[in-house]
Amino acid sequence: MLRVPHRRAGPVARALACALSVTAALTVGGAVVGGPAADGLGLPAARAAAPADAAGSVALLSTPLLSPARLPRALQSLWAQRGLGVALARAMGPKALGPAAASRSCAEAVQDGRVVYADHPDLGVVPASNMKLLTATAALGTLGPSYRFTTRLEALGGPVDGVVHGDLYFVGGGDPLLRLPSYATSIPDGAGVYTNVNDLVTALRAAGVREVTGGVVGDESRYDSVRSVAGWPAEYGEEGDVGPLSALGIDDGFATAGPPVPDSLPPPVQSAGLLIRSLRAASIEVDGGATSGTTPAGATVVADVVSPPLGTELGEILKESDNTAMELLTKELGLKQRGSGTTAAGLAAVRADLAADGFPLRGFVNEDGSGLSRADRVTCSLLVDVLERAGPDGLLVRDLPVAGRSGTLVDELKGTVAAGRVHAKTGTLDGVKALSGWALPAAGQDNGNPGLAAPVVFATVLNALAPTLPDPSDTPAGLTDQVALDIAEYPRAPALSQFEPG
Repeated sequence: MLRVPHRRAGPVARALACALSVTAALTVGGAVVGGPAADGLGLPAARAAAPADAAGSVALLSTPLLSPARLPRALQSLWAQRGLGVALARAMGPKALGPAAASRSCAEAVQDGRVVYADHPDLGVVPASNMKLLTATAALGTLGPSYRFTTRLEALGGPVDGVVHGDLYFVGGGDPLLRLPSYATSIPDGAGVYTNVNDLVTALRAAGVREVTGGVVGDESRYDSVRSVAGWPAEYGEEGDVGPLSALGIDDGFATAGPPVPDSLPPPVQSAGLLIRSLRAASIEVDGGATSGTTPAGATVVADVVSPPLGTELGEILKESDNTAMELLTKELGLKQRGSGTTAAGLAAVRADLAADGFPLRGFVNEDGSGLSRADRVTCSLLVDVLERAGPDGLLVRDLPVAGRSGTLVDELKGTVAAGRVHAKTGTLDGVKALSGWALPAAGQDNGNPGLAAPVVFATVLNALAPTLPDPSDTPAGLTDQVALDIAEYPRAPALSQFEPG
């Protein structure tokens, strides 16, 4: 298990504390540095040091702790931090969000292990799809990035002279991205990562099968047959936010076989009907129809299809913010860790994995894996901890939506300094907007101070947003965009030379 490191103050934090004890206003080049650099500046709580910028660490450690040479960098860092604090306080304040939202939202930003901004970081808030970051973390920790799902076709005996005698059993393996090519290509900005259900037909033809004398039986027994999560409103399914949950669902459970299979029948029957249609289109005769049931013991595998590795599938799921897929992963966690393919078992597995990794779970409530439940609660500090441990190049982060470029952020922050640099998970429910991830540094942003060049990990979750915002020109997306933009513009400070004695 990976453990969250013990939090400590690094050399920069100690130097800043020293600088504050020396001066609250410094004459620099004939001008007094005041205002943001000296007025009401306190250090935030120290966090565990993330991997530091090598050049910055060497430069700091090669200088004695109490050397005056540290003071210009310390003051420049303080100036930049104060500027970020002012900008984010404005974006998170009641004038921007409204009084209710300002008191029920949270934000935190951390650079190189130091908190550079915090607003209610330990407040339990409704996370919307930011919950997926926590479920995904548990999936990677419990199942591993190389884990794969296998969907099988089985029969009571192997084909004889190209004929499968009796029924063909379509056995669901819980693959969250089992799809038809037509559905996969319809996903906006999708990366084409999925398991092609038609590969089963190809494999069956390769095995020489020309006929099935029975029908196709859809087997979803890997998980329970509960289609939804307790407490979800019916509108989630009606509006297509999430499909019916099944270990044998195609196209997020939305795929239907068409006549003669009624649309009202559950996913395993729809999947069986779709397979029959595909087999017949490939000139493989199927004499019976589509039903559901359990595969008899001792059945023989006739064909199978294996998913991409979990590390790859998770990237696609997070980029799309696929609710159905994340709920299926939750059930898989329950099966593997608790022996039960249920939502309840999966949620317990998520909590157990996060706790074993040492994450602070005070205020954490997970009623589902995707974040659709309004009873879910997380803290911004927990989100930052998870992202910080993963790192800006880790599996959890590498395929997150990129501002102005991909996924659910493809249309956000275009033409700004955040475009291409903010990699973050979005989240949206009525009255809720969330954005958490990493802001990567721009070239030359250190202004001569390597300590300012490290990427910034952040979380912002807005709750209690009114249908009409204080400024009619604002939108909920614009509110989290502003936070991301402020963080992407950090650090804004004069050049290091301006803080050196004249």
